[in-house]
Amino acid sequence: MTLIETLRRDILAGTIPPGSLLMQTELAARFGVSRIPVRDALQALAAERLVTVVPGKGARVIRLGPQELAEVYDLRILLECDLIHRAARRTTEAQRDEAAHVLARSDLEAGRPGWEAGDRAFHMSLYAPAERPRQIALVHELRDTAALHLAQYQVLAENTSRWLDDHHQIFNAWQAGQAASAAALLAAHLTAARDHLLQLVTAQMR
Repeated sequence: MTLIETLRRDILAGTIPPGSLLMQTELAARFGVSRIPVRDALQALAAERLVTVVPGKGARVIRLGPQELAEVYDLRILLECDLIHRAARRTTEAQRDEAAHVLARSDLEAGRPGWEAGDRAFHMSLYAPAERPRQIALVHELRDTAALHLAQYQVLAENTSRWLDDHHQIFNAWQAGQAASAAALLAAHLTAARDHLLQLVTAQMR
């Protein structure tokens, strides 16, 4: 695993929490490399909007407030609901079978460490038939921002029954080609996730 892959994994998993300062000298010593590859890795993560560069020191993991997180989710709702609406009207049997397999796997992973990867894989399997790579890339970026904040609150992973029920309802509408219904169910799902996270963030700030 490369340096950037290791740092990205630790940031998204919450091992390196939002707001953490990543010092070039400390990272260079930890990984046994010069400061140049560390600098390059931090710049790459900054391009992914996971960190902000601190001149002369390193970088800081982003930490968003409630208003900024709400904007992230509002953008997700716009982009992801559009994707599922487009995708539901053009799925193939192979794509429906693949999504069913991913859903079953994500059900098993729910509530366990790394659950976000399975959740993401399920959602992306629903969006794939839309064939909108740039839009999907934007969704990945927004999901990364959400993921590094979600990682602070494992209670979200433990509250799985509602999310799993949502997934199955969304999948059923999607595979039946019910585009409007799938988009409405997805919007409700993402809105609930947004509101739950904002409650936790707001409570932590008090």
